[in-house]
Amino acid sequence: MSIGKDVEQMTQAHLRNVQQLAVFYTGAGNVYAINIAKIKAFIITEEVTITETPTDTDVIAGIATIRGEPVTLINLDIWLGNKVKRDITDYKLIIYCEFNHKKVGFLIKDMLNIVEKTTEELRNSEEQNSKITYTTYVKVNNENKLCTVFNAEQLLRDIGWTSSGDEEVNKYVNEPIHTNKVVLVAEDSAVAREILKKFLQKIEVHYEIFNNGQELINRLNQIDPKEVGLIITDIEMPEKDGYQVASFVKENSRFNNIPLVVNSSMTTDAVVGKMKNIGVDGFIGKTDIPRMYAICKKFLERQY
Repeated sequence: MSIGKDVEQMTQAHLRNVQQLAVFYTGAGNVYAINIAKIKAFIITEEVTITETPTDTDVIAGIATIRGEPVTLINLDIWLGNKVKRDITDYKLIIYCEFNHKKVGFLIKDMLNIVEKTTEELRNSEEQNSKITYTTYVKVNNENKLCTVFNAEQLLRDIGWTSSGDEEVNKYVNEPIHTNKVVLVAEDSAVAREILKKFLQKIEVHYEIFNNGQELINRLNQIDPKEVGLIITDIEMPEKDGYQVASFVKENSRFNNIPLVVNSSMTTDAVVGKMKNIGVDGFIGKTDIPRMYAICKKFLERQY
């Protein structure tokens, strides 16, 4: 059930201001979803070799060998608080993804559908529950069912794959970056915003952070473009996503000289290629502080 070649076509959805979500059942029978652009393939669980490994958390169900590579398996039921113990065979599929260049598989009971949702149809719910990015409604057996898009950044933090950022910022940021210009940031994840604030404060630059792409675009329309030294944007956001932010900047003669870099956990080849085609000036995997520092230094100090 590989979808590798189809992702490029699927993610053209941003041109219509929609996100495409793979909707699935958890083992507990709840309806959840993930952005299709984060997915490398759907894998039938019984067709791969799974090795149980000792870990500090039950959220990690073991290691699967997928396409000759070891892939960490995540039990979403355990992470979401559904504590009923289920056997691996209860999960029909693995959603094989890549986050920050790390391979991970999510055990799911079954796929439901792939749906398109406008950014306006996605209600941001992170403030109420850090494990939830958005909620929306989807049709299941001709009934509207609540569908939850889980927060991958929070999951990666919870299993120890990312940290609060203090250690990385202190280790890799050696000195301030000299600039009299402001850095504008669009990022809807509280986890990522926390790390970005620590980084930007450490390099001692003026910055403004917005919760979505529309807020950043609104600010661009108010500010003198000559005052902006760099734009940093996430991809998956409500109201206006990173594709739309990048397109707005690069297609607008007032702003297209401002360097724009993407900071996202969506690091598949299809997503990176798409952003490069739009004309972005750099791509950074979330929490990659060394690369963030190098790119900020490159673009900001040359303008000083």
